[in-house]
Amino acid sequence: MKVVVLDGYVDEPSNFGVPPYISPYPRYAAGAIRDAGHEWEYVTIDRARAGHPLRGDLLVVISGPIVPGKYLRSLPISEKEIVHHATAFAGPRVFGGPLARFRYYDESLVEPFDWVALRDLDAAVYDHLTTGEWTHRDKTMEEWDRWALLGADVVRAHPDFPDPLTVELDTSKGCVRYVNKGCSFCIEPMYGKPKFRDLAGVLAEVRRLAELGAVNFRLGGQADFFSYQAIGLGSSPTPRINGPAIRSLLEGIRAAAPNLKVLHTDNGDPAMMIAHPEEGMAAMRDLVRLASPGNLLSFGLESADPAVTEANNLNIDADGCLEAIRMVNEVGRPRGANGMPTLLPGLNFVAGLDGETKKTFDLNLEFLRRLLAEDLWVRRINIRQVRPIRREFEPTGLYREFRRFKETVRTVVDHEMLQRVAPEGTVLRNVFLEMEDGRVTYGRQIGTYPILVGLPYHPTLNRFIDVRVVSHGQRSLTAVEYPLDVNRAPLGAITALPGIGAKRAARIVRARPFDSLPAFAASLDDPEVADRVAPFLGLAM
Repeated sequence: MKVVVLDGYVDEPSNFGVPPYISPYPRYAAGAIRDAGHEWEYVTIDRARAGHPLRGDLLVVISGPIVPGKYLRSLPISEKEIVHHATAFAGPRVFGGPLARFRYYDESLVEPFDWVALRDLDAAVYDHLTTGEWTHRDKTMEEWDRWALLGADVVRAHPDFPDPLTVELDTSKGCVRYVNKGCSFCIEPMYGKPKFRDLAGVLAEVRRLAELGAVNFRLGGQADFFSYQAIGLGSSPTPRINGPAIRSLLEGIRAAAPNLKVLHTDNGDPAMMIAHPEEGMAAMRDLVRLASPGNLLSFGLESADPAVTEANNLNIDADGCLEAIRMVNEVGRPRGANGMPTLLPGLNFVAGLDGETKKTFDLNLEFLRRLLAEDLWVRRINIRQVRPIRREFEPTGLYREFRRFKETVRTVVDHEMLQRVAPEGTVLRNVFLEMEDGRVTYGRQIGTYPILVGLPYHPTLNRFIDVRVVSHGQRSLTAVEYPLDVNRAPLGAITALPGIGAKRAARIVRARPFDSLPAFAASLDDPEVADRVAPFLGLAM
């Protein structure tokens, strides 16, 4: 039997699968299919959009944009596409992933399906293939490790393999705050008591993925980096950080993937850091030493308003989060080989929670201004409206205030923070050029929430280049290739150089070629501008 696995991409609090990422969902599904003795074909929704036919004996549809964001060149599968592909498929169909598990769908969406997997999709597929029955259950820990190995070679079928493909790794499922039901809006406590994968299973999967040619990995399949194998689970919402286990995980991944290029994390619970500061600092030092630079720990502050914090059982208040940000800055600000700080915090805000008032947005902005005043860096500020997945929330009627807060953050805070994190002249290594939009080519480094880089001309796509930062937008950088060949560079690249502009760029183009920096400087009317531009160019003195 041939089973078609249609990857519609997932985006949930502790898992990401939109290209260039691949989530564990299709890999585990393929592993379960192989374990049952059948063949699989992996198809991304982008390939299906391009006309690739879906032909087989069983269709497995994966979908789950639980916390959708903005995407550069791929979008998760739409409801219309789900219905279309399920209806057109000549055979049984099963729907699974976060949308199914948390029943975040209209009944019309699932009408074409023979089964909706309300627990683990891979387990439902395996049971059907081996017994003929559909089931709702979670996979066992042994199945988790086995299917991860058996389905690892799905990565070779991904259009982004081997680079820039980033393999999302699961280390656990669930949140340690399950003991107090966690944050009011979050789906992670709904998994129940957290399950942690054994170190040996994770490392065996990484070793197999590396043998297949994977080079970029992210420990994103976890609610909190600091909670892996935590000591005293269930006794407190902040069990003790297991430093030796975290160190063994990071060292083991490095050994299992000797050709590794990127190793990043995602979520970090600041409350764990504040409760166990020595262990938290030690874990971050291990991250700086063993992960790759440009890394991120996303902090879920959600709101700086103490009334909202209390009403929604949030995990950290503003003062605690501020201290956690200080801790990350202390160890993570030095720049790594790719030009970025080795480790910085990210910050999440959620609007529409219980207890929110107009004052909430003032307090949120006041918190961000404290960061700027203390020169504390954050790499990313994510602002979104709450989604009623776990439960419904009463409308606050404060959408205008939300929009005003978001606009202020984007135009004032983000711009200033970006100038500090990646100032003019910063060299960013290994930026992957992904797409063109008008006169601009966009690229990113590979990793967790990389900064968007715009080049105001059209270099060749789908390759890695080094760039040098020339200016800053709200959430993106303008840069040029580094070193820039001024004798061949297009007018757009030269115009973008600091202090140049259109008139000077035209003068430079007319005066080309140059055999040295003095010759280039002679074409300008201002020696200070020539000195400012010189570091961007590949000319001899």
